[in-house]
Amino acid sequence: MKIPLLLLCLLSISAHAKQYAPLQAQTLDTQHISTQGKVTYLKFWATWCAYCVEEMPVLQQSHEDAQGAYQVVSVNIGFNQSLEGVKHYLGKHHYNFPTVFDSDGTITRQYRVLGTPQHILIDAQGREIYRSGLFTDQLAQKLAQLRGLK
Repeated sequence: MKIPLLLLCLLSISAHAKQYAPLQAQTLDTQHISTQGKVTYLKFWATWCAYCVEEMPVLQQSHEDAQGAYQVVSVNIGFNQSLEGVKHYLGKHHYNFPTVFDSDGTITRQYRVLGTPQHILIDAQGREIYRSGLFTDQLAQKLAQLRGLK
């Protein structure tokens, strides 16, 4: 019984040690965005995903609270979405965080996202610090720590 537990622990550690090439993309408002050298909070989402939509105000608040401690990048997965539909949704709700439309799924595959929502926190070297399917208390704590609050 000790061997499987040890194996699970090792797999858990390696799962959090993923490193990604820097994301270089253009936002919906044609701004260049990069994760190179920046702590980044990525949220992968879709307008048809009920949990994603429910969490969007929290993402907006995270963007407003970041104060240079990290950047927030919203990635619409592009699956069964249209660029105009995503722009309309964001405008309707007055969300102003940087958003990338992943029309061909390249970014979604790069970060190994299998479902939405997906929250990924990466450090300035591109290493995954945290990943979850929903916005959790643990993610909130990690973002607060980055802002020097905890």
